[in-house]
Amino acid sequence: MGVLIEGGMKTQARIGLMGGLLAWAVFPASAGDWQGNLQAGAGYWAGETRYSIGGTAWTPADGSVDLPGKVSELKFPFDVTFGAVGGSLFYQGQVELHGRVMANITEPSSKMKDSDWGVFSEDPGALDVYSESDAQLSAFSADVGVRYWLLITPTANPVTWSLGVGPSLLYQRCDWTISNVDEWSPSDPGITHQYESGKVATYSATTVMPYLDCSAMMTFKALRLRLGAGLGPVLVHDEDDHLLRQKRSTADMTGVGAITSVEATVDITSHVFIQAKLAGFQVNAFGTQSQKGYGGKLDGYYAEIDETYNSTTFTGDISIGCTF
Repeated sequence: MGVLIEGGMKTQARIGLMGGLLAWAVFPASAGDWQGNLQAGAGYWAGETRYSIGGTAWTPADGSVDLPGKVSELKFPFDVTFGAVGGSLFYQGQVELHGRVMANITEPSSKMKDSDWGVFSEDPGALDVYSESDAQLSAFSADVGVRYWLLITPTANPVTWSLGVGPSLLYQRCDWTISNVDEWSPSDPGITHQYESGKVATYSATTVMPYLDCSAMMTFKALRLRLGAGLGPVLVHDEDDHLLRQKRSTADMTGVGAITSVEATVDITSHVFIQAKLAGFQVNAFGTQSQKGYGGKLDGYYAEIDETYNSTTFTGDISIGCTF
C-alpha cells in the first residue's frame, strides 16, 4: 500500500508541477500580440509495450549462434486512467508554442504476459512456457513543439480551414513492477501451474522521438476540429531485471514512431472551453540486447541477442480549459 500511495503522490506532483509552469508561462502572455490557453483533464490510456528476442545471439563461450526469429516475448500492459495538463501560446495567431504532459493515475487492469518457445520441445515453434503476472505502472509522457499556422480559407467564410506544420519532441518513460507469477506449459498440459508470489521483475522503457507535426484545423462558430499526424525517428532504451534469476538485460534501439490525433473543442464562453481528444502512438524499434548475470547461478554470465521492440497505445480524454 505504501508503494501505491508513494507512486500516486509522485504522479500528482508531476502534473501539478508542469501545470504550474504552463500557467506561469501563459498568464503574462495575455496582452499585445500574444494569446494563450491552459487546460487540464483525465482519460483512459490503453495498449501495450512488448519486446521479443531471437535471431542472432552471442556468448563468449559459443560465439555467434543463429536462433529462431522469436524465442521469447514479453508484453507489458497500460490499460490505466491518466491525468493530463496542456497549454499553448500563440503569437499573432500564426506561431503556436504547444505542450502537454500526462501520467497514469491507476494501475493496469490487465496482466503482464511472458511467452517462451522451444525451451524443452524439439519443435522450436512450441509454446513451452507461458506466464501471467500482476503489473504496476508508473508512466509519464511529455510532448512539446512549435506550429506555424497558414489560413487556407478567408475568415469571412462560415467555415474556415487552417494548416499547421512544425517540429515537435516527445519523451515517454514507463516503469513496470511485476509480481505474483502464474506459470504453466501450454505444450505439455501435464506440467502443473507454478506460482511465485511477491515482486519478481522490473521493466522500464524510455522513448525519445523528434518528429514533424502536421495539423489541419476546421473552425465553425464555437467549434474547432483538429486532425494531427506526426512521423519521426525514435531512440528507445529498455531494461528488464529478472530479480529471481538475478539477470539484467538492457538494449539501446532505433526505429520509427508515428502519432495520430483528433481533437474537438467547443467554446462555452469567451474564455472557457471543453475539449475531447483521441490519439494513437506506435513505435517499432530494433537493436541488440545485452544480458548480464549479477548473482546466484548466473553470476558473471554475459550474452547478446537481437531484440525487437513494439509499443502501441491509444488515449482518449476530456479536458476543460481557459484562454487568456
